[in-house]
Amino acid sequence: MILHRLRLLSLASLAVAVPILAGCASDRVVVDDISSRYSRVEFSAAADGRDLRTVIQGNPFGTPGFDQAVLGIMNRTYVGPKTNFTATPGPTAKRDYFVSVVFNPSPDVVPFALCNSAPIPTAAPNPGQITARAAFCITGGEATAVTGYVSNVKGPDDPNFVSMIQHMMLSMFPY
Repeated sequence: MILHRLRLLSLASLAVAVPILAGCASDRVVVDDISSRYSRVEFSAAADGRDLRTVIQGNPFGTPGFDQAVLGIMNRTYVGPKTNFTATPGPTAKRDYFVSVVFNPSPDVVPFALCNSAPIPTAAPNPGQITARAAFCITGGEATAVTGYVSNVKGPDDPNFVSMIQHMMLSMFPY
């Protein structure tokens, strides 16, 4: 009971702190879609204590190791269930669930396209203006989808880029 109250207090503190911290950064995240396919229970069943296949397309900085940097940010962001976002899922992964993230899609894509297996064309590296689209996919369709925007960042470790990815994660997996 005490642990439950402490967890609720932690979540309430996080709910207050995230909007304040997000307001300090120069990123913007738009929640495009939270469909009826999404539920916290289903996300937990798909990802808690498991690998969650994560497909990252595009590289706005043109730097090696970009995918791993993004996965690192995703894994450090508390979304509830202990999830291992990975490009190389092991046997714990459930095949019907995955996350798709595309940076600077060209042309822009709708959430449904993020959940198809087809590669999405992306623009040449441009850290001056980055658009990121992401979706939590269940059997070929999106359960949630978000879009993030950030400009004039120096690399994947830039605090504004990190903030955008964290904000996208919190928006994609709402409590």
